[in-house]
This record gives sequence, C-alpha cells and structure tokens, in this order.
Amino acid sequence: MKVCIEGFRSQNKSLTNALWHAAWFYGLKLMGGRMARNLWIDIKLVNKLKQKTGAYAFCSVTGDLDKPREFEIEIDSSMVNTYEDMLIWLAHEMVHVKQFVRVELIDWFTGGVQWKTKLLREDTKYEDMPWEKEAYRLEDKLYDEYEEYLNE
Repeated sequence: MKVCIEGFRSQNKSLTNALWHAAWFYGLKLMGGRMARNLWIDIKLVNKLKQKTGAYAFCSVTGDLDKPREFEIEIDSSMVNTYEDMLIWLAHEMVHVKQFVRVELIDWFTGGVQWKTKLLREDTKYEDMPWEKEAYRLEDKLYDEYEEYLNE
C-alpha cells in the first residue's frame, strides 16, 4: 500500500507517522496483505473540514471505478481534534476502502448506491445506510486493536 499524507498539520511527523502506520494496520486487518499492498491511499488533512462540510472525514475512489485501488481520504485535522479522533475516523474510512475494493459498495453516478446485491435509493437516511453501520461497528474495534498492537 502506498500512503501519501498532505495538508494541514502534515508537517507534524508524529501525526503523519501515526496515520501512516494506522492506515497500514487497518488495511492489513480489513483486506489482508495481498489486497492491501496494491492500494494507493492519499490522506488529505483538512483544517475545519467538519465546519466546511458537516463531516469529520470522507473516502472517495480516485482511480478506476470498475476495479478501485486508488482512494482519497479527507480527515478533519483541526487543532481541536486529537490523534485518537483522527485515527478512529481513519479506521472508519478504511472500512469504506475495503467495501469499495471488495465491490461490496458501488456508488453509481446516477444517484443510486449498491450495497452488496441490493440497490438503495439516494434518499436513504444516513443512519440507515448499511455501509455506514458496518463502518461505525468496526471503527472502535480497529482502533482498539491498533492501540493493543502498539502496546505489545
């Protein structure tokens, strides 16, 4: 996996090292080594992303939509946010990377979204989206496993 980190606070080596190592850890846990090593992840650290967009983080496919392997993850890196916050948001977005790579989640440009074999309407409430439910279910688990790994 190639991980590139840039943006607000990217000069903070402690933060970028934590994000880089966490991205690798999450990728290996979610997809295994063979799949994870073929990914390109651009992590954009954005000041006040939550204020600008209403979300703390985003994941989008930047490469081939038929076989997604290149992604951009945006994370709110405002000074009020802790490393822990950002690592948890990264875990959440890495779950989405896994969903795209394994073709569990397909974002159709016609406005619909396909989750596994089911096509969902664009007016599905955020809290009812099954891909978000999975990401929220796994984010703390992944972060806790990462912290355990660091403390071994």
